Amino acid sequence: SSVPPGREERKLYAIVDAFQQNNGQFNVTDARYINTLKLFLTGVSPLEYAAHRGFAMAGRNFRGTSARIAAQMQAIDELRHAQTQAHTISHYNKFFSGLHDYTHMHDRVWYLSVPKSYFEDAMSAGPFGFVTAISFSFEYVLTNLLFMPFMSGAAYNGDMATVTFGFSAQSDESRHMTLGLEVVKFILEQDPDNLPGIL
Repeated sequence: SSVPPGREERKLYAIVDAFQQNNGQFNVTDARYINTLKLFLTGVSPLEYAAHRGFAMAGRNFRGTSARIAAQMQAIDELRHAQTQAHTISHYNKFFSGLHDYTHMHDRVWYLSVPKSYFEDAMSAGPFGFVTAISFSFEYVLTNLLFMPFMSGAAYNGDMATVTFGFSAQSDESRHMTLGLEVVKFILEQDPDNLPGIL
């Protein structure tokens, strides 16, 4: 990203503060949007944190400096995503129930067992398996099918704080997908029969 470190967070938190000071929760056009925030906070934010842990572990296991640094930078991105999502949505916790203990819910709600299991399997697959499963497979699905429509819904409900963290995270996801493609390319290059198709 061309944004200097810290500037993106200052912009986000300025918008979050403005949303809170103007009682933005009263501008929600559809009460069902609050339930969507609950789904997002229990279903997505813990996965961002799991991705942070997984990339930190992958970064420790890669031998090459470039792969190690790329994994560590992505680990930092994923931690920032989890934190900014929790901070932004925490404003609603003052006014609505069901947002107070999302990590507790992540381990106990049935519909979350699928993404939780996916990340646990990915984290036990080794660094190349993890990056392929998350940066290649999961990031493509998460970015295109979740973030864009969710942020449109947030904008429709006047929740510009959520829109801001979503677009910030979404711009990171495109960089993360590039790492996934590079790892898939590297894995394919290990078999000489694949080289003519790659080169």
